[in-house]
Amino acid sequence: MKNRTLLIITIILIGAFSRIIPHPPNFTAIGAISILGGVYFGKNYLAFLVPILSMLISDFLLGFNLALSVYLSFLIMIPLGIGIKNKLSNLSVIKTSIYASILFFLVTNLSVWFFSTIYPNNIYGLLICYYAGIPFFFNTLLGNIFFSFSLFGIYELISKRKFIYINS
Repeated sequence: MKNRTLLIITIILIGAFSRIIPHPPNFTAIGAISILGGVYFGKNYLAFLVPILSMLISDFLLGFNLALSVYLSFLIMIPLGIGIKNKLSNLSVIKTSIYASILFFLVTNLSVWFFSTIYPNNIYGLLICYYAGIPFFFNTLLGNIFFSFSLFGIYELISKRKFIYINS
């Protein structure tokens, strides 16, 4: 139990730091943490709490911009993780990272188009908005894949390992 708590705190901090340290736009661990939460925490409140705490901690340090569509996108990724819980493999993690990236791209760019004045409020403006978001999509995709494999590997390694302390 103590190791699990430490592992959860570590995952939260990895997510927060991945947003704080200099990085390419959208190349963070939060999407991977949402997927991981779905796989390992399922419908438990931790699946939702871990990515949200990562976001809140980093937003506190970066300044809140209240991009609710970003928070919503990460929460919607959790059921994708739940969906692969019983058939976890490298391929399922890659596929889920791709689906999660597409979902994030669609939701956040729709929100930018709808709530900002940058793009015209017509189908042409929506298409321009999605086109402008393509470079960010690739960073999101690479970040989700990289951090998914990293975090799933770390989680498996630490959660399955029994630590033996030897008194000398």
